[in-house]
Amino acid sequence: MTSPSTIPGIEALLARDLLSDPLPEADLAELLAALRPVEVAPRDVVLRQGEPGDDLYVVLSGRLAVSVAHADGTSTALDDVGPGAIVGEMALLTGQPRAATVVAIEPSRLARLGRADFERLASRHPEALRGLLHRLLPRMRGNQLAELLAQLFGALDAAALREIEARLEWMHLPSGQALFRQGDSGEHAYVVVNGRLRVVGLDADGRERVLEEVGRGGAVGEVALLTGEPRSASVYAVRDSYLLRLSRAGFDELLPRHPEAMMQIARAGVWRLRRAAQRPASRGTAPAVFAVVASGPDTELATFARRLAESLGAFGRVQRIASADVDRLLARPGIAQSGEDTVAHEPLAAWLSAQERDHGALVLEADPDWSAWTRRCVNLADRVLIVARAGADSAPGPVERALGELGLRTRTELVLLHPDATERPTGTLAWLTGRAVAAHHHVRLGNDGDLRRLARRVSGRAIGLVLGGGGARGFAHIGVLRALDEAGLEVDLIGGTSIGSVIAAGRASGISLAEMLSLAEIFASPKRLLDRTLPVVALMAGGKVTAVYRQVFGELLIEDLWMPCFVVASGLSRAEAVVHQRGPVWRAVRASTAIPAIFPPLLGDDGEVLIDGGVMNNMPLDVMRELCEGGTVIGVNPMPAHDKMKAYHFGPSLSGWRALLGRLRLFGVRTRAPSILGSVMRATEINSANRMRQPSFRSLADLLLEPPVGGFPILAFDKFAPIIEIGYGTAKEEIAAWQSARAGKTASPPASAT
Repeated sequence: MTSPSTIPGIEALLARDLLSDPLPEADLAELLAALRPVEVAPRDVVLRQGEPGDDLYVVLSGRLAVSVAHADGTSTALDDVGPGAIVGEMALLTGQPRAATVVAIEPSRLARLGRADFERLASRHPEALRGLLHRLLPRMRGNQLAELLAQLFGALDAAALREIEARLEWMHLPSGQALFRQGDSGEHAYVVVNGRLRVVGLDADGRERVLEEVGRGGAVGEVALLTGEPRSASVYAVRDSYLLRLSRAGFDELLPRHPEAMMQIARAGVWRLRRAAQRPASRGTAPAVFAVVASGPDTELATFARRLAESLGAFGRVQRIASADVDRLLARPGIAQSGEDTVAHEPLAAWLSAQERDHGALVLEADPDWSAWTRRCVNLADRVLIVARAGADSAPGPVERALGELGLRTRTELVLLHPDATERPTGTLAWLTGRAVAAHHHVRLGNDGDLRRLARRVSGRAIGLVLGGGGARGFAHIGVLRALDEAGLEVDLIGGTSIGSVIAAGRASGISLAEMLSLAEIFASPKRLLDRTLPVVALMAGGKVTAVYRQVFGELLIEDLWMPCFVVASGLSRAEAVVHQRGPVWRAVRASTAIPAIFPPLLGDDGEVLIDGGVMNNMPLDVMRELCEGGTVIGVNPMPAHDKMKAYHFGPSLSGWRALLGRLRLFGVRTRAPSILGSVMRATEINSANRMRQPSFRSLADLLLEPPVGGFPILAFDKFAPIIEIGYGTAKEEIAAWQSARAGKTASPPASAT
């Protein structure tokens, strides 16, 4: 057998294509001795996608074809390579299966280098390895792009693929940095290869509002590219992201040659505009990579990461990765702690990208201290979960402080771990004060329900329930809750207004349906709620209704509830809805049910005068859509858009005495007029009733239940039993139909396959 060292030009070939720095003569001789010659005939398979890879090959003569097979059974030809090319290097570098298949096109001679010899060379001459990695970077990226470009542009031959790829510029956008800002000129479109982008717009008050988040395979900037108009929103990197940039000139060049492929970009822009019009608060691509970081010492981080991965497994394949797992899987001790300036950074990033591609989700378990791996975890995450023991010191630890110094835009949430025997969380406010977290979660590691709720919320699959106001008609909510329970739908967040806030807070507080019936009986008794007073501020003093709420909810705080809850009130001074997510439950509910002129308003901690939430937002679907992100929103609207017309009879002036006589039907008085309480309650609903007629607002709910309870007067609190039954019957029927329709959509093949 001929030794590679005797092949003419082998040393020059190695110097040009494998080694960045010249090797000492003795080491070069050792390398040449380690190379093993391989001869292959046309159609011989050199490497097979998916098989283990422990060696690389240098092409000495001949030509090889490189292709990637896709999950749908198709394949894409990536390249054909000749003398001086290297194949198989990625599997050798990462220890993972081959990423592509390589077949000989013509008789070819190769030189094979095994893992042990390669690593010995790398350890002695790291700069040589660094140079090799930089030379191989285009192919590493090409393998990543093959499937993505096929997904974006459809089936392409190798020539078309190379032509399109040649006009795409690869760029890295570090976590937290802006890609472009609202108002900038739009000269480029971008496709996400790996990472996550956040699209942010400015509202009328100049505040940023998240419009959507875009993950792997998504595009941004294509609308401005096509129209030439300024950017309509700003885009930031949620995490370290790799993008493809296509200029307008590149698009114009490719359009006549590959019109169908380029039209995919136009379709993406139209789809984005349509989705924004239908559901402005959509969040786009669901989060897929979760970094779990310990707030302080002695946190059960490994156990939590394992339980989270198990719960996320209900939605697809999940891989949990800690630094020790990286070292073990790549068979390279210490590689997980490689910094961004080391030779291992690119192969490690490529490997993690492949894990994300091949799994439904990744749970990246950070180290207990701040390390290169911990930093990599948070830089690659769609969500960062700060995990803490609820009974520990609430002050941020060193890792959390270092995390705050990165200036990330990644959504960060707090997870408080409680002992399994905990009846109710306490002391949450101390953890929330001074922390810029988007949400918090109470979790008992031994409670599957807590973990299911957490998994749904962080992955954008939460179910949020909105209970609207409507006076006595709001008792229909109790029947809806019964129907939801029977259907097996677990609610993850709940919120409401007016009577809806009472039922929502009750459910979040753990009040049973039987106990809610007892609460309905209290509302049916005017003696229990009404305490008339001199009508200077209101007809009632509010002492009795306050006492009822304090009796029902005690000293519970909203932030301490197992189930997240919000309550909507209206602010008189600022003329805006006030959303309560912290503070005593009874105070929030008391404010939300402060019917103007009937019950006195409540004074907020900031001095705001708070009245019934129905004045500003009787059906807070928009609030829930923001909190629920990409999840499912179910709304229950007991308020008819058109109230029942009654045969009233009164003139432009009206005596209260005549109205009373008419109501009692005494002395032949024919005056018929609405009561002051009924008029005020309906007046609080008018704004929201008009809002609920707008299709764009109604579409914020994935399922909108509207029990037909308009036949009951708004003050018919004594009719709670039949109202509850109507709510139950309506919800049971509509939920069953909705679930059936969802199951049908899930079972149907994708449109591209039909």
